[in-house]
This record gives sequence, C-alpha cells and structure tokens, in this order.
Amino acid sequence: MNRFSKWIPYGVGVVLLGVLLISVACGTSSTSSSRTTQLRVVNVAPSAPTLDLLIDSKTVFSSMAYGVPTTFATVTAINHDFKLFDPAAGTDLLDNPTEPFTAGTTYTYLIIGAQSSATGIKGNKLTDDHTLADKGNFKLRVVNGSPTAGAVDVYLVTPGTTTVTTITGIASNTASAYQSLASGSYEIYISQGNHNTCLDPLPASCLVHIDGLNGTAIPGFQAGQNRTLIMVNQIPGGGTYTTLPMLADLN
Repeated sequence: MNRFSKWIPYGVGVVLLGVLLISVACGTSSTSSSRTTQLRVVNVAPSAPTLDLLIDSKTVFSSMAYGVPTTFATVTAINHDFKLFDPAAGTDLLDNPTEPFTAGTTYTYLIIGAQSSATGIKGNKLTDDHTLADKGNFKLRVVNGSPTAGAVDVYLVTPGTTTVTTITGIASNTASAYQSLASGSYEIYISQGNHNTCLDPLPASCLVHIDGLNGTAIPGFQAGQNRTLIMVNQIPGGGTYTTLPMLADLN
C-alpha cells in the first residue's frame, strides 16, 4: 500500500457549462435562494467513463472525469429528471425522474459504483453544512469514496502532540457527520477499520497519510471554515488510495 499517495489534479477534464438555473417545465425560473439550491458533483466511481449530467434534459455539467469535482450550479428547488449520460456509448447510466431538491440547501452529489456490478452506477447526494461551528472552531466531513477500501477510520492528530480525534467506521461511498474541531493544523491518517496502529511512525496500515510527507503540506483549518475531504482510489481500478483536494463547503 502506497502511503505517499499523490493528490489527483483538481480541475482537469471538467468542462463546466456555467452556473445554470434549471427551470420548471413551464419555462419559468427564479434566482431567489428561497426557491433554489446549489449542486456540485464528484465522480468517484473508478471504472466509470467520463460522464455528462443532465437535469430535465439540459446538460448542466459535461465531461466529468474521475476524481475532479465540479463547481456549483444553481438548481430550482423541485423534483427534477436527473440523468448521468455516457456520451461515448450514447446511453444513460443513471436515470432518476424524481430527484428532489430542497430550497436553500447545498448538495455534493457523488457518482459511485461500477458498471460491472449488479447495481451499476449510482448516486449519493450529500447535504452540505453551511452553519458555523462554535467560535474558534471549524467543521470537517470525511467521505470514503472508495468502493474497495471497506470501512475506514480517520485520525486527526495535532502535530507535536498526542491529541487525537477519531472518526470511525466510514463505509465505502458514505460520509461521516461533520466534526467540530479547534482551528489549526492536523495530520490526517486514514486506515482500514480498527487499525489504530496507523498512528505509529510511518505506519504500514495507513491507506492515506497527510502529514507533510512527499511534498504535501499539513492541512490547516481556520475558524469558521467547513470542509469536506474525500478519499478515493488513486488509479481507476487500482488498489491504492489518495484524497482529493479539500472541498470548501463554507468560507
């Protein structure tokens, strides 16, 4: 297992069609936050092709490559016909005619699964937290975006101390709850479930070790920030793991 996984480049391979407002069937629309939501998409299905997202037959995001988060699009707060389209094959890999959106809510939509599996390509729509943590704190959510890692534990360690915050049992293709922590820098270790020996120096049991090694800076967090960290398979179909760049949910 490669501990010194490189970050998947951010922003390569996605052509964002702009911040779009998806209209209701009669063609009316509104930019009011009381009637709209925000949506971004992350393709974390290792075997999935480059995909397009269509809402009510309109292309919102195109050429969504593996491991490359989109920016946000604005969507009306109703149920929408929601499709993931494979332009190379000319087929829909997912078609949900009643995908619900709630006004004033922000979502991160994960493309998960595998075409070769019994369930195929699926979606997991996460609700982002836009509420502030207590004064001096930030919030962090960790997503296990790997279909092969199984449940993982996450350890956040204040550098130079023995202070450890643990997030346990994050199943594949699911997210932890947001954790409220004191602002500052944290070494982040991700290991397979119940392998707390990951905290030893240069541990073999770590799937990902974000602590300044291999040119990666120790992540720092400021008060008032909400962030999402996604672990993924480093190479489509491969057996090593890495994390995407930290996603900003607030501030």
